[in-house]
Amino acid sequence: MELKDDLKNKAKDIADAGLKKADEIYRISKLKLKCVQLDNQIKAKYTELGKAVYGMVKHDSADSEKISASVMEIEALYAKMRKVYAEIETAKKILTCPVCGAKNKFSDTYCRSCANRLVATDEEPDDYSFVPEVNEE
Repeated sequence: MELKDDLKNKAKDIADAGLKKADEIYRISKLKLKCVQLDNQIKAKYTELGKAVYGMVKHDSADSEKISASVMEIEALYAKMRKVYAEIETAKKILTCPVCGAKNKFSDTYCRSCANRLVATDEEPDDYSFVPEVNEE
């Protein structure tokens, strides 16, 4: 009877671990989709900006307010994307070194690449708020 209970408990533990991993993958996939959507919005804003600049040059006018507004909207979208990237890293239990940019585990105290001090605890932080830089091409 004890063997049966052990097997039952192990099966339950395995199923729970599988569900947890599936939930983690689902959350990361949703965040990646959000990044794709933000990237599409950024590209659309760049197109608007290009059209505004083209119109200014073609008509020899200066509508700097429209250009400034477009630039501010693009910057706001990049800020949102940096936050989503930080959420993805948190979900993947990755800690990016603020000095060299190397990827480390949450449990690492020092960066594996440059030995910069990262986290003073072996526990995963509840809210890790480092925001990585987004490659703005």
